[in-house]
This record gives sequence, structure tokens and C-alpha cells, in this order.
Amino acid sequence: MSVAINDVRQIVAIGLPIFDIVMLLNITVSGDDGWLNLTRTINSSQVNVGFGRSLAWIDDKTIAIAVLDVADQSWSRSEVWIFNMDIGFKRPLFAFPNQQQILNMPKPPLFLHIISSSRGLLILTDQRNALLLLSSPAGFHPVLYDNIDALISVSFYEFCPAGTFKNNSGIGPCTVCPPQTKNPGDQPCIECTPCLPTSFCPMASVDDTVTNVSYPSYTQTFSYPDTPDTDNYDDLLIQNMFSVGKTTRCLIISPMFWTLLVIGICLLICFMMILIKLRRCRTVSRHRTLAKNLFKAADIINDGERWIGGLISLSIFVLFGFAFRFAAEYVKLYPIETSTDADISCDRTLRNALFDNALQLLLPNPDGNRWPIFGMLDEQRINMTLDLVNTRADCSDMTFQQNRIGVNYLSLSLANCILQPDNITRSVSIELPTHRISVQLNITGPYFIGGFRLCLRGPGQINDAYELKALNICQFFSTPNQTLSSVTTLSVVLIKIINQTKPLHVSDTSKYDGRWVPTFAENSLSDEMIYEQYGDYLRYSRSRHILAITFSEQPFFVQNNQKSIVRLAELAFHTLLFCTLVIELFAIAFLLFKLISKPTIHLVNLCKKRSKNQLSEILPIPTKNYANRNNSARKKSHRLTSLDRLRLVRDLKRRQRKQPNLKSSNETFRVSPELTSIEIERNYF
Repeated sequence: MSVAINDVRQIVAIGLPIFDIVMLLNITVSGDDGWLNLTRTINSSQVNVGFGRSLAWIDDKTIAIAVLDVADQSWSRSEVWIFNMDIGFKRPLFAFPNQQQILNMPKPPLFLHIISSSRGLLILTDQRNALLLLSSPAGFHPVLYDNIDALISVSFYEFCPAGTFKNNSGIGPCTVCPPQTKNPGDQPCIECTPCLPTSFCPMASVDDTVTNVSYPSYTQTFSYPDTPDTDNYDDLLIQNMFSVGKTTRCLIISPMFWTLLVIGICLLICFMMILIKLRRCRTVSRHRTLAKNLFKAADIINDGERWIGGLISLSIFVLFGFAFRFAAEYVKLYPIETSTDADISCDRTLRNALFDNALQLLLPNPDGNRWPIFGMLDEQRINMTLDLVNTRADCSDMTFQQNRIGVNYLSLSLANCILQPDNITRSVSIELPTHRISVQLNITGPYFIGGFRLCLRGPGQINDAYELKALNICQFFSTPNQTLSSVTTLSVVLIKIINQTKPLHVSDTSKYDGRWVPTFAENSLSDEMIYEQYGDYLRYSRSRHILAITFSEQPFFVQNNQKSIVRLAELAFHTLLFCTLVIELFAIAFLLFKLISKPTIHLVNLCKKRSKNQLSEILPIPTKNYANRNNSARKKSHRLTSLDRLRLVRDLKRRQRKQPNLKSSNETFRVSPELTSIEIERNYF
């Protein structure tokens, strides 16, 4: 049993370690009489630990309670818990020893008795020595000398560790900085300074030189695209040849736009040719004749019969050029690993590829095509890198070990340990001995870690048609506004991804490439719930931080198959078929134009003839003497246009057919200067 008296508050504390309780009694004095009233009973959260072995009042509201035997402590078998009466006895303010106030003794001691004074706390141990914790000013924390031979180890004080602060004097440790504040730890810290708004600055931050994007997560593997809705080359060719997009880029690369533009130019040339014919311009007649011959030679619609067919054929040649360009570029859009965005289509995601995938077990393959890539995956060496962000932990404070059943652990040597340029990120690397392994990183010291990034890297390899892809994947882990848990566990499952690419030529062989795809499952990243339930003092009671990572493999693999929509020979054949289709379409359009235009022209001529007939009823019937008496009229008619003379000749011929007796009188008509309707049609169309 132990007793401690608070003279200021008139309270007596009695410890009963055999029952793990401490009783608080008020002292009531009346005259010469006095008695004790039980006001509170404090029960330990643990049993059979000797709670209340010794008691000491540090001040009128703070009491130190010695706990004789505490399990799972590396520094000592005993602890001293400090409570504040005004806050309550459910959670201690802090415990001694802790990660900032450690004991370096050959054997973990027992605390037999504690004595307090205005300057500090004296602890008597079972190893014939004593520990004297002197009160330190604000911004500092007391630390014991590493002198195991001294009868009394007296503490001195140091700056608060990076990421912590202390705004009062006392024997306790420093506490962590709140979120969005920092302390580099190079000077006494009474209050943490604010961080930059864009920085990664969780609780216990050292500095704000790291942003949320300084250590990004990235992966190499993405899901295969879905098979496109249009998986027929003929449909794709027609769709891209005869469509006009809504954007400027789509309009510029549209074959239909340029074809219509050329058709417009051809119509303009046709109009100029007709105008030259009507005006009978002798200076350009020879050029017109030469152009007609050239256009007839280029006529692929009517086999060189009409010059206007050759003119329209120019637009067909433009469409042919776009079709051949589309075919040449489309075949390059396979496979998707080596192709870029499609510049031949308004849809930049256009690909010459069909996709399917399946989840399969590693069963024996009859032809054995996949086994070489499986062997390359199993032999790939994987290097693991951990980027510990926002911490002051040094390389000398870190060790790696492999946890195995049947032995304590196996030490693993560090392959690399560097400090990043931001000065608050430590990167450590090891090479994994196998793909199925449990590794553990131990960080010893008063350090806190804001987050970490796990990176897995491995070399690639090429063996004929088999390619092992280089592994390079990173994943960042953190909890908003919290530090990493004192024991962080992470599970990494490796999955094989096999990509089979079928050839463009039937005689070629398929290509296989494979890579590892890790999936991550974190079990615990933060101890926030533990601290809320059992007390924040546990944050400082751990001697080290542990990051345990378990690697395993899935017994199945994912196979992605890729084949082309159209192969090379098939593409050439279908492109030529499209060209013949275009010729036939233009020929049909030209035929429809002729079928519509001829009756229309004939109907117009009939209407004009009818109007001429009405005029001829007023004129006298032509006779032989008619021409002699009207020489002046004939001279005037020569001044008429060629079209008017043609109409007049047709009227005279019509009158001759209606009056057969005129032929018997050997009347003749001079029509040599004029053209018949058939000749006009041949020259104009």
C-alpha cells in the first residue's frame, strides 16, 4: 500500500496495488477531530499490473501513479502514469518512459517508489539506482543520460522533436502539432507554425515542402477497351468517307467536304465551258477543245464518251485519295500498344482492334504457347521502395526483416536509403527475395510519419515473341490529418496479366506480353480510434513504428486477347471494292441527271415552239418568191443571234411538214448556218 497527501486540496490518495485501485479521500477537520471521506476510486484499465504501487503529488492537481508490472514494454517493466484530477482518471496525460524519454538499461527495471518535488520526480528502481526527472521549460522535454553505472541518472532537456511542441513547463514529453501546422525541430517550439495551404501537412508535420502531388500514385495497367460498336471495315470506311463533323477539325479532315468542294469547282468550270460555246469566242475555242479532250480522257463514268464525265471524275479521284489514305493509316492503328490517336477520323479513339478477356486458372495449356511468358513472370526480380513522407527518421533508425514461421525473423539488407530534395522524405529500398513474402520495416525513435508511398519496380525482358513488361507502379497511403499507425499492415496481391496480340498476316505468329498487376489492401493506417478510446498517451508509448507488408500471388491470371478488325490483304481488297462502288454511285447519279434533264429540256423546247407557232400564224406562208422579196428581212435575220436563227429554221421546217405541197414546188431553205437539236445536245452535254 502507498499513501500520498495533497495539502492544498486536503486530499489523501491511497494505492492498493494488490487490487489495482487507487482511492481518493477528502480530509475533513472539525476542531480537534478529523475524518476521511471516500470521494473516488480509480480502477486500472489493466489487471494484475500493480496499479498504485507508489503515489506522488506533482502539484495540487496532478498526481503520479506507479504501475509495477506492465506487459509489452521494451524500456522497463514498470511505468509512471500522470493524471490530472480536473480532467479525470480515465486516460493518463502521459506515461514514463516513452519514445521521447527512454531508458537505456541492460535489464528492464521495476519502479519501486516515486517521490515528487517542486523541481521534478525521483524514481527508485530495483537495480540500486534512481532516476531524477527534472522539470523542463516550455519548448523542451527532459531526457535521461545514458549512464548505467551512475547511482542517480539526472535528466537534461532538449528541443522538442520535429513535429511536436510544448507550451508549458514540466516533466512530460512534447505533444504532436495539430494538422496544418509544423515544427522542423531545430529550435524550441512553444507553438507550431502554420503550413502552406497547398502542402501535405497532416498531424505532427515536420515541414510544408511537400504537396499533395509530390508523390503521386500511378499504374501501368488499364482495362482493355470495349469492342467498338462498328466492327466492320466497310461500315467504317463508308462512315468516314461520307460524314461531315460538327467541329472545325472534323470538317477539315472530312473527305465529303473536299469532294463537294471539288464538285463545286467542276460545276463552275462546266458553266465557263458552256459560256465560251455560246459566245463563240475564237481566242479560247482551241483551249476549250483541248480541255474537252483532256476531260474525255479522264472520264471514268462513261468510258470517255463525254467531257463533263471527266470533269466530275476529278471529284471521284479526290475521294479515291482519301480512301487510300484512310486505308494506309487505319492499318497502323493496330495494335493499340503502338498506335496513336487517329488523325484520319473525327473520332480520335478509332482503332483497328477487337478485344475480349477472360479470367483463367493456371491449367496445362495443350499447345504450351503461354508457358514461356509465365516462366518470365515468375523469374522477374522485384525491387520495393518505400517513400516515408513528412518525417525526420534517419537511415540508421530503420531496419528491414523477413517474417517467417518457425523463426523469429530474418534480417534483410537495405539496397538503398536516400533523403529526397524536400528534406522531409526518406526513401528506402530492398530487393524482394521471392514474390510470396512478408517483410517488415522497423523505425526506432521519436518519429512520426505523415504518409508513405509504396513503389514496385522490376526489369523487362524480350524473348522472341514473348515480352516481359518492366514493372513500375506506385501507390500512396495516408489518412487525412493523421499520422501513420504505430503498427501499419498492408497486403499486396500480385496478379498475372497476359496480353495476346494476333498478327495482321495469317502466316505470322501471335505475340505475348505479360506484367504483374498488384492490388493493395491496407488493414490499419491510423490509430485515431485507439487514441480516442484509450488515451492519446499511447501515441508516445511505442518504442518504434512498424510497417508490415505481405506479398502473395493469385492462382489465376487475366488473359486479354486482341485481334484486328481487318487484316492487310482484306483491307486492300475492300478498299478497291469501295472505289468501284464510288464509280458506280457517280455513274448512277449521272444517269439519273440525264434521265431528268432530257425530258426537262425537251419540255422547255416544246413550250418555246408553241410560242413561235402563235407568232407564225400572223406571218405569210413562205414561197419561192418570199425569199426574193424579203432580201432586207433576211439580212436583218442574219443579225439575230444564233439561237433565234435556230428557232426560225425549226419553225420553217415545221411549216414544210404541215404543207407537203411546198416540197413539190421545190422550195428550199438555207439551214447550213444553224445547228440541229441533236448537235446542240452533243455539244452541251
